[in-house]
Amino acid sequence: MTLASVDIDAACRGERIESLITRCFDEHLELSDLAGEAADADDLATHDFYSQEASAWRSTAQVLRRMATPARAHAGAA
Repeated sequence: MTLASVDIDAACRGERIESLITRCFDEHLELSDLAGEAADADDLATHDFYSQEASAWRSTAQVLRRMATPARAHAGAA
C-alpha cells in the first residue's frame, strides 16, 4: 500500500495535505493493530511486515506535516 500518484501530485501542489495526513495516520493505526494481532499469534514474519508498513505510513505523515507547515503559515497570513 502507498499513496497513489494523484495523491502525491496533490500534496506537491499543496492540496489536500491535511486529509492525506489523516489517511496516513489511519493506515498507520490499522497496520499497527494488525502487527499487534500477529505478535499475539506468534507470527513474527507477519508482525515484522505490518510493523514496517505502519512505520512507512507514519514517516509519510511526518513528511506531509512538514510540507503543510508553509501552507498553514501562508493561510494564516491571508
